[in-house]
Amino acid sequence: MLYKYVCFFLMFFSVHGLFGQGETSNWYFGNGAGITFNNDGTVTPLSGGRINTFEGCTSISDGIGNLLLYTDGITVYDRTHNIMQGGSGLYGDPSSTQSAIVVQKPQDPNILYIFTVDTSTFEEDPDRGLSYSVVDMTLNGGNGVVIQKNVNLLPDCSEKITAVIKDCSDESIWVVTLGSEDGSQGPFNTYHAFEVSMAGVNTTAVKSTFPSLEIQDPRGYLKFSADGKKLASANMAFGLYLYDFNTTTGIVDNQERVIVTAPNKIPYGLEFSPNQRFLYVHTSNNLPALEEEGHSSSLLQYDLTATNVAASEMEIDRRSIYRGALQLGQNGKIYRTIAENYIRGTSFLGVIENPNEQGNAANYKHNAINLGSGRATQGLPPFIQSYFDRVALIKNNDGSESTSGTICEGEDFSFEADVVPNATYNWEKDGTAISNAGNILTVTNADPSDAGRYSLSIVPNDPSQCPVIGEAFISVNPLPIAPPLTLAQCDIVLDGNDDGFTAFNLEEAIFDTAYSYSFYESLSDLGTGNEISSPVGYTNTSAFNQSIYYQIVDGNGCSNSGELQLEVRSILLNPDDAKTFYECDIDTEDDALEGIFNLTQIRALEYPNSDVSFYASVEDATLELNPISGNYLSESTTIYARLESNNECEDIDAINFVVNPTPSIKFPEEISWCTDGPPLVVMAPDGYDSYQWYRRNGTSLQFVGDLQDISIAAVGGYTLEVGYRYVRDEGVFECFNTADFEIVPSNKALIQDVLIEDLSADNLVEILVTGDGDYEFSLDGFNYQDSPIFENIDPGFITVSVQDKNGCGISKQKIAIIGYPKFFTPNGDNVNDTWQLIGVDEVYQANSLISIYNRYGELMALLSPQTNGWNGTFNNNELPASDYWFKVNLEDGRVFKGHFSLKR
Repeated sequence: MLYKYVCFFLMFFSVHGLFGQGETSNWYFGNGAGITFNNDGTVTPLSGGRINTFEGCTSISDGIGNLLLYTDGITVYDRTHNIMQGGSGLYGDPSSTQSAIVVQKPQDPNILYIFTVDTSTFEEDPDRGLSYSVVDMTLNGGNGVVIQKNVNLLPDCSEKITAVIKDCSDESIWVVTLGSEDGSQGPFNTYHAFEVSMAGVNTTAVKSTFPSLEIQDPRGYLKFSADGKKLASANMAFGLYLYDFNTTTGIVDNQERVIVTAPNKIPYGLEFSPNQRFLYVHTSNNLPALEEEGHSSSLLQYDLTATNVAASEMEIDRRSIYRGALQLGQNGKIYRTIAENYIRGTSFLGVIENPNEQGNAANYKHNAINLGSGRATQGLPPFIQSYFDRVALIKNNDGSESTSGTICEGEDFSFEADVVPNATYNWEKDGTAISNAGNILTVTNADPSDAGRYSLSIVPNDPSQCPVIGEAFISVNPLPIAPPLTLAQCDIVLDGNDDGFTAFNLEEAIFDTAYSYSFYESLSDLGTGNEISSPVGYTNTSAFNQSIYYQIVDGNGCSNSGELQLEVRSILLNPDDAKTFYECDIDTEDDALEGIFNLTQIRALEYPNSDVSFYASVEDATLELNPISGNYLSESTTIYARLESNNECEDIDAINFVVNPTPSIKFPEEISWCTDGPPLVVMAPDGYDSYQWYRRNGTSLQFVGDLQDISIAAVGGYTLEVGYRYVRDEGVFECFNTADFEIVPSNKALIQDVLIEDLSADNLVEILVTGDGDYEFSLDGFNYQDSPIFENIDPGFITVSVQDKNGCGISKQKIAIIGYPKFFTPNGDNVNDTWQLIGVDEVYQANSLISIYNRYGELMALLSPQTNGWNGTFNNNELPASDYWFKVNLEDGRVFKGHFSLKR
């Protein structure tokens, strides 16, 4: 209800108490999301809402904040979250930027007009433009009934709509949208202002046409400033515009294009600051709606008092989110949707905490409001912007003004309004009148009951002047509890000097780390703020017992103080009583002798029912600094166990850690065993106190023996464990080390075959063997090679040798490489006197046949490998020196031809 703007406001004041913005108290939006504004300016998430919209929505409550209805532009839900009778099929659209806004009929708060703007989301989806429906709240038990539906005002328009009060002497309301001049389809260049009065909705609009304006994208918000003097229009890729608005005539003029220079240039959401100095714009990079990644948005601030508004642009936030709405709340803060993309919202709202401040002082907070199970998408409910036209009552120390504040219990606070001569100042708190207050209202020694919504109506003596309305929200935070505390400290006495003085860690008195603490030696120091500069290591100034003081401060800056009693307890630390624990060196390869001590196990064994912490030094144990825990890596040393009860030191024990050397072992990773020989005897290195041999079988170990040597008759994986044995007063301790090794098979080679390519200029031999060994090969029994292939072999008889590298033996086989001499000289000097094949004899290829021919093809001789060869004669006559040809029919079936020279 809009009584703030009517001159007969006081007639209703005592009945309705409508100083506040109760109409804007409850918001429903997104996917089942909602919030309510409390009287102290805080926000609480709402559950139970049934709205499900990608963008457009609106809500309305009565003047004292009771929900009346909410809608996505198509379906109307009543205060019980049921579909209102007649509340289906309105001509709005959840995909329309501002699908609806609710306006109360002047002087008849029971009649509500729901203005809707439609959009087309697919080819067959009609766009029905601007319409309104009428709700009578007196019907259906006060839950309301839609009594008239979808009265069309414009056949087509943009997706934007806003509303503002005309003036305080005229109860009418302007409802404004952007469309074409005649309301048909086409580029948008005209603002249509429809007046809602006591007579109802005037279906004839006041038009403001801008011929140069051609907006072809219907999306984006339209917002009035709270005083109705400014109008802002966000048109996506078609830009951001500012206008002046005449609330008396409904005329929009003085168009100003505001060029966005931020990286994200596409404007969507809009809102004015409460003091109407700043315009906030949510811009985006306009990436396709359903993209999973790549979305980016900026939150921009423009100073409307600047000579060049566009040049005043300040980017106060940029992050990877989708486009979204901005909406001013009744507590003076601006809320922002922060969706991930078009269909996937988030369970948070962002908040501009101080929108009246310039730049980063506006204090934008992301993920500020947790919506519980609801999710905000792109839209927030718009309201008649005049609901937010309030003067600020809180005067800050820096000269700024605000509409909300937070103080601590016990503090004083004041509200201050301008002095209006002969005016009446009517103050309220949460709807209850406050008497005997002028332009300043002061509350002293505030307690939580003083939190709430404070309202002021300044009614001039001249009835022709409009009342001035002010409002402020105060939250009173309780002081943190500061109970009396005691901190008992152990004073370790080593030399009999029991003087009652020791070092304290005063921070150990802190009982809740959510708060900050400071400490003082006296109440005087507490009063002057002269705190103890080094609370860690503070030495008491009075022997054994001393009282000091502390101050506790919560996250809101609220503080309280209490007393801290220091107590010194003398502890005699006898090194002879120290417990000793032994561990083995973890790394035998480095120079350090370090072991890992399990402090968790020591705690369970030695201090099963005690509150104990371990420290590396007496100083740390005394001051409770740098506690050690878990698996503690250390050389031989002494640590200290601090025993406490209720955070008070009761005793300190010394604990000795001794690290024993672990045997270092070097052992071959692989040992060969000649499987065709006797079992293998493996000898471990000397110098150890114990030996254990195991055979590995998967993840299990099978014990084999405990002597220094072992006889092995099976290949596989084995483990040798060696140990040192230490005899101490507490018992026998052993340190072990292990070496894994493999017994791999080896044996003498079995020559399967020898492949020979002979009777050529490049004779070749390849030895084929089988066996488990690692073999090398030789043709002379002395020179071995890894390859079994030999090339360029001279003809003749050869014994090949195959040797196992692991010493398991040598296998041999005689072979023959067949060849022939290229010439012979039968001159009787017993050198080359005959010609015969090489590599054949009376045994090998003995039955071969050799035929010799002269150059005419005449047979000169027939030979057998069993003879000495051909002496160069035919029928006992010496043949002349010449080339001769031969043909060999070998016993193995091969046939070979060639020639040689007879020289005389």
